[in-house]
Amino acid sequence: MPSSAAYRSRFRGLVRAYRLIGYIPERDYQYIRINQFLRKMHKGIVTDVIHQIQDLGGIVERDERTDLLTINDEFSASIVVARCWQTPAGSLRWLIRFDLGLSPDITVALRMDAANSVPMDYYLLPLIDLEIERLRLAEYNGAHLDTYRFDNLDYFFGLAERAKIWMAA
Repeated sequence: MPSSAAYRSRFRGLVRAYRLIGYIPERDYQYIRINQFLRKMHKGIVTDVIHQIQDLGGIVERDERTDLLTINDEFSASIVVARCWQTPAGSLRWLIRFDLGLSPDITVALRMDAANSVPMDYYLLPLIDLEIERLRLAEYNGAHLDTYRFDNLDYFFGLAERAKIWMAA
């Protein structure tokens, strides 16, 4: 069998090769397109977060390879976009994968809406409380997790905002 890279270069992927020969796989491969869209969206979100922090007077260093953000030389943050998927019973679920190799102080998890088109809400998950590789979220997760849930990133930006000394005094 040719490698997946061969299918990608010759047919732009295995699913397109299936389509060209008239084969309809039983498995729904729509998640591939959704994942591609979310990867593109991730880059824009990281850039927007950096600009917002800089507008608030903060300093952000971005690791180009990992997208780990170091903010004001005080804490690090990683941004994760969590794709929404539906269980056979119709419930919505999200899987958040943590990169423990990066060890960000805070993982900012964006839960996408049911159509995976826009962020629904945000979880600010501190490493100190959640040293796990993955976290499965439901629509409602109880106080132990929903304590970290926010409708927007204002609280996160508040952590990065700089205040002039004369204003603080």
